Amino acid sequence: MRMSDRVSGRPGRRHVAGRLALVLGLVATVAGPAAPLAGAAEGLTVTTPFPAVVVEAGDTASFRLSVDVAVARRVDLRATGVPSGWTARFRGGGLVVDGAFVGPDDPPEITLDVEVPDDAPADSSTITVEAASGALSDRLPLTIRVAETVAGSVSLASDFPELRGPSDTTFTFNVTLSNDTAAEAAFAMDATGPAGWTVTARPAGQAQATSTTVAAGGTGSITVTAEAPTGVAAGTFPIAVTVSGGGETASLDLQVVITGTYTLVVSTPDQVLSTTANAGSTRSFQLTITNTGTAPVTALTPSASTPTGWEVTFDPETIASLEPGATQTVTAQITPTGDAIAGDYDVTMTASGAEANDSVTVRVRVETPQFWWIVGIVLIGATFTGLYWVFRTYGRR
Repeated sequence: MRMSDRVSGRPGRRHVAGRLALVLGLVATVAGPAAPLAGAAEGLTVTTPFPAVVVEAGDTASFRLSVDVAVARRVDLRATGVPSGWTARFRGGGLVVDGAFVGPDDPPEITLDVEVPDDAPADSSTITVEAASGALSDRLPLTIRVAETVAGSVSLASDFPELRGPSDTTFTFNVTLSNDTAAEAAFAMDATGPAGWTVTARPAGQAQATSTTVAAGGTGSITVTAEAPTGVAAGTFPIAVTVSGGGETASLDLQVVITGTYTLVVSTPDQVLSTTANAGSTRSFQLTITNTGTAPVTALTPSASTPTGWEVTFDPETIASLEPGATQTVTAQITPTGDAIAGDYDVTMTASGAEANDSVTVRVRVETPQFWWIVGIVLIGATFTGLYWVFRTYGRR
């Protein structure tokens, strides 16, 4: 009688086959992921964040490349499909390179610069970057579209395009340079003004530089200064600012309004800056205030700096306006203190206006009043008379 396989305890053929299939499936499950990992361990890739760009003829298209490897190795680079007349260069570490040693944790910074000639037609071109290391390789197609005009421009703006003041002022304009193009550029700057004026344009914070580099989409600051020649008449004067770089040019018109020159001279009608006065008595002293500038000086007020206790008043006390070339006479009433000791004293006379001021020092000699001279003479005479009478009356005894 034949025993069944189940009763005998030996596995049947179907069970053996099923178990074999299960084992093979487990092996496949484990080995399946391992195969791609082994391939990745030997991989080489080259990428860029922006594989398609737009430029104008005569510009340079730059691609920042990222070369990745799983094991440190040398990677050779070359560009194929470069149109005739174009130039493609790989740059890294400040050098033109044909390859780089790449580590998995320290990829080098590599840039592909493609120079587009000035006569390049408006069209799209594809350049392929090929990276190779032994049996490994990768290709990266790049598209460059040459357009007649690429969006963006260069412009200048000032917070205050017009400044005004007297001719002895240094006028300073703060100008902003905006580079709205797609490329960083170095800009040369220049500023001009009327004949005889001193006009300069410098990068903000720089005393000698005449150019500045502005990143794509960035801004730079320019300081423009203007100084008028001596004796310039009142009026409006234009200042022109120009920058050029990256194939672009921008200009800005500024202007300076000269309101005139404000100067005063305080003196006396006879140019004598001294007088005399008696202690406790008032002495009149005349001053002249002359406008030697080219514009009116307003709200003039005369004042004095005196020794302690002295008083000085002026007539008139204020002058509403003094025209260019005009002279105003002012009378100062000087009163020394009653106990002032005879001698010389300095009194400073000042004329202060809204636009200018000047001062002069007057020497005041304090003298003993004639009344006291007379009293002294009388007392001396009385003394001698008394002595004469005494000797005459009692001298004979």
